[in-house]
Amino acid sequence: MNCEQSIPNLAGLCTVREAAAAGLSVDDNVTMLKRIHYVKKRLYDTMVRHMCRTPEWEVKGAMSLHLWLDAEHAAALRRRVSEMREPPLHMDKVPDPQLETALDELLHADTTLELLAGIRFFRQALLEAYAEHRRLSNPLIDHPTYRVMRFVALEEQDMLDWLDPAVEALQASDSEREPTAAWVAHLAACLGQAGGLLGTEPAPPAPAQRTLRSADPFELQLVPRRDSRFSDLYNSVLSADEIYRDRARDPKERVWALFYKRLRELDVPEMQCSIVAQTPNKPWEYYLDMGRQIWDEARHSMMGEVAFLQNGVDFTKLPIRINFSLELNTLLTPEERHAILYEIEFGLMPGDTGKKYEWETSRQTGYDLAMTMHDYDWADEVLHAQIGRKWIVPQFGDVQRTIDAAKEAWGKLAERRPAYVNESPDWWDLFYGKVRDKEFVSSSEATGAK
Repeated sequence: MNCEQSIPNLAGLCTVREAAAAGLSVDDNVTMLKRIHYVKKRLYDTMVRHMCRTPEWEVKGAMSLHLWLDAEHAAALRRRVSEMREPPLHMDKVPDPQLETALDELLHADTTLELLAGIRFFRQALLEAYAEHRRLSNPLIDHPTYRVMRFVALEEQDMLDWLDPAVEALQASDSEREPTAAWVAHLAACLGQAGGLLGTEPAPPAPAQRTLRSADPFELQLVPRRDSRFSDLYNSVLSADEIYRDRARDPKERVWALFYKRLRELDVPEMQCSIVAQTPNKPWEYYLDMGRQIWDEARHSMMGEVAFLQNGVDFTKLPIRINFSLELNTLLTPEERHAILYEIEFGLMPGDTGKKYEWETSRQTGYDLAMTMHDYDWADEVLHAQIGRKWIVPQFGDVQRTIDAAKEAWGKLAERRPAYVNESPDWWDLFYGKVRDKEFVSSSEATGAK
């Protein structure tokens, strides 16, 4: 036998037998992908609309990641469908009113437990849909779709791997399991009326009477919430900017202020989600870009969280104020909020005061973790400035008009800003007095951080 005959054929994708199966037609394939895409879009929208009303810190962070992944998956599905004789604009139509009802019900989850249990149910249904799609499709003839299903399934499983323990943690007692199971059963019944996620299952007879929460309009909550670990939410005595920009202070103190500044960035996803929730009918690329920035800002907050925990500091005891997202969400229009966001990012670009300065401050301490964090934070903010220039600057005409609009919006906030009660006006001196003499640590074994 010639050595060439031993080389795997068909690029190693499958056997000849598997490639000889007829598989899905283009029309059937597109129908399934549209339904999967619709669920992805709705999961994104649901998490955006629940960001402020969800109090748990860890859930806000995870939702920021998951909604971006859903946006990425939806973009991949849109691109694939557009390659199969379908104009992309058809992707924005509701593929099935019953599927719409099932996801409307999820949107009306009352608690974080209901929200996460419901999202987990739909993600499990998605995983089953991917597997069924791969089973029905031809891995060679329709390899581009087959590949999308494979990588989307990998990240779907990652999200489920977080959701499983999160739901379990929120079910603090057995008494909560029964109502949670009933809620998931309700969502399953609604999805069943749609013939399952792919629409290929026989729908059971419709119930004579069914109470739907979505019969009432969903009320978007713009006031951000925090869980019971956080108490001092409105402390306006000190800005981290005052500390890290003060070159007369020791670099170590300025880096602690930068860690605090990173930590507090969770208020940006809260504010940015409000913009997205109140900005309909944009191209999907807008929601994809905004989803990426939402996740980046949450990731920056997690960087600060890591720095505090790694160095043995319970960050929940610090004043993690919500003033920024609270004021912008409730006192300004979505366009004004986005203008302010862009103006902030634009102002971070100068090397002597912006992100480069933050990185150089970190370098002065010699703390490798701080340097790496602010190296990537700097790169992210350059991207965010580009996102703002792409989506909000055209609405105002040019960069200068956008910055002028932001300044006007800051003026509105100054006029309308409520008076805050500061529970601990000297909190920074008390905090830094405890960590001033501590050495920064890079090893988790040194502090038992996890």
